[in-house]
Amino acid sequence: MDFEADCPRWLVNRKAREWRAAKPRFIEGVIIELMTRKPKKPNSGNRKICLVQVMFDGVQKTVRARIPGENNTLQQHHRVYVQYCRNRNLPTVKYVVVRGQLDAQY
Repeated sequence: MDFEADCPRWLVNRKAREWRAAKPRFIEGVIIELMTRKPKKPNSGNRKICLVQVMFDGVQKTVRARIPGENNTLQQHHRVYVQYCRNRNLPTVKYVVVRGQLDAQY
């Protein structure tokens, strides 16, 4: 799938009319580590999250992504798509793994 084909452009500076490509909706990455995290105060339970290494604007970054759903078969070194979606009850987790694409099965 080519998610970056229809990537819109953002106007950065109005006076100079500078345009920059917007961030792609889905970013491909490799899982480095799987872990569980407890949510903030009124909620309870263990949430499954993973550290994903992504290539973003020519720079490698490590981001934390939540794994939605009840069961998953993800392991280290699996390729996944992540998208920006903040989770309110998990601090520092700002991405979500896209299920049903690459190695992230339903």
